[in-house]
Amino acid sequence: MKNFVGIDISKPFFDVALIKANKPDLIAHRQFKQTLQGFADMYEWLKKQEVLLDEETLFCMEFTGIYNTALVNYLTSKSALLWLEMAVKIKKSEGFERGSNDKSDAVKIAKYAFRYQDKKQLWGPTDKSLEKLKHLIAQRDRIVDSISKLVVPINELKEVGCIVEARLMEKLQKTAIRNLEKAQKNIEAQIVKIVKEDKEFSHKVERVKSIKGIGQVTAIAFLVYTKGYTSFENGKQLSCYSGVVPFIRKKSGISIESKPRVSPFANKKLKWLLHLCASSAIQHDKELKAYYERKILAGKNKMSVINAVRNKLVLRMFAVLRDDRDYVENYERKCA
Repeated sequence: MKNFVGIDISKPFFDVALIKANKPDLIAHRQFKQTLQGFADMYEWLKKQEVLLDEETLFCMEFTGIYNTALVNYLTSKSALLWLEMAVKIKKSEGFERGSNDKSDAVKIAKYAFRYQDKKQLWGPTDKSLEKLKHLIAQRDRIVDSISKLVVPINELKEVGCIVEARLMEKLQKTAIRNLEKAQKNIEAQIVKIVKEDKEFSHKVERVKSIKGIGQVTAIAFLVYTKGYTSFENGKQLSCYSGVVPFIRKKSGISIESKPRVSPFANKKLKWLLHLCASSAIQHDKELKAYYERKILAGKNKMSVINAVRNKLVLRMFAVLRDDRDYVENYERKCA
């Protein structure tokens, strides 16, 4: 690899830093507008730097969701090598720093790509249906959050006895809440429609839904965030990504070892959905209910037991997809 391009994304602009392997101390930088013309201007600027969008050039940027979608699509259309990395990994790679700006962040990303090029994970285009689902799920979450922000204060007023004020707010917000709820239902219907139109997606979602405690929302969310359940080689990797695997945080010399805890570096949405699923599973799944009650009676921490249930659900999810079967209680795998 000869060239390393670090890109820092913001809403109106994006900063580009260029490092060439033969002269790593000479870093070129320029800022462009977040528009199609800005993308074309970057392309022409790179050509002037004798940098082509080929196998010798690696582009690296943080995953910023909606803000980097257009640029990612542009680079993909040019068959550029693209590495989307977690922001926290890039941040921790530089150690302590007193301050930063868009230019320094772009330089930091370029240096990260140069230093860790052997660990790069090239980004591949996502299925168009999955991309649609991802945006729809994000919009649904925004609507649900908006409804909650309107409804919760009303309920809180009722709880403290402010009935007149609560009814007034209810009356004033009734139309807005009704419209939001209608929009939520329309989005959910569209999500279900897209999944049903793809036989493979629909098949996988139904397999996962056969696990007690896991509903349609969670099954589709996992489908989207794992690229159709294809991003992980085993159940443990999927559990780590979902933030339900505990790790030892401190062990040094003769110091007392702290209790294992889950890592904060995980998909927090999937982790939250799994918490809801675990709460349901310990009520309706005989095996998990017995497991939960046994551990609680043994004095185990409630949250650590719930986390263990979340982990079991993820492992079950991976198993039913691996074996292409619905979940069956007390299932025994046949020997080859």
